[in-house]
Amino acid sequence: MNKVKIAIFTISIIISLIGIKKLIYINQVKDLKNKEESILNESIRVLNECFDLENKNKRTLNKSIELIEFCIDKYGDKN
Repeated sequence: MNKVKIAIFTISIIISLIGIKKLIYINQVKDLKNKEESILNESIRVLNECFDLENKNKRTLNKSIELIEFCIDKYGDKN
């Protein structure tokens, strides 16, 4: 009977450790997802600000191309 208790205790510890490892992995995935999402949101904000989409109809095609080139040169390699 004593060996059965030891076996059950050992199995429960192993299952607990596996569960803890899974929880840590899930949290790491969530953190990575949040970090990627914040980087993407920041990139969107910066590019929207740079492209000045609200005034796009006031620019000529050549000025729009110059603005795109400027934005790519300034922010293209940061993210």
